[in-house]
Amino acid sequence: MGDVLAALAIPALLCASGIYAACSCWWRRKHPAPPPYSQSAARLAELDLMAVTECIIRESWAELDDLYRAPVSDRRARP
Repeated sequence: MGDVLAALAIPALLCASGIYAACSCWWRRKHPAPPPYSQSAARLAELDLMAVTECIIRESWAELDDLYRAPVSDRRARP
């Protein structure tokens, strides 16, 4: 019985994948993809990304500010 199920599993899998491919193709024909972004939408997305990036950089600079600043008195004390 196990050999029969294994022998029938491959044709069943091929039939199921063929039916899936046919249905997927039919669905894509009936429901085409939306048009790509317009240039104005792309510019707005770019500006939004730049604002988020600037915010992240400002926050990281504020958190790590002490690491980048060397004490002024130590530099002047050495001749």
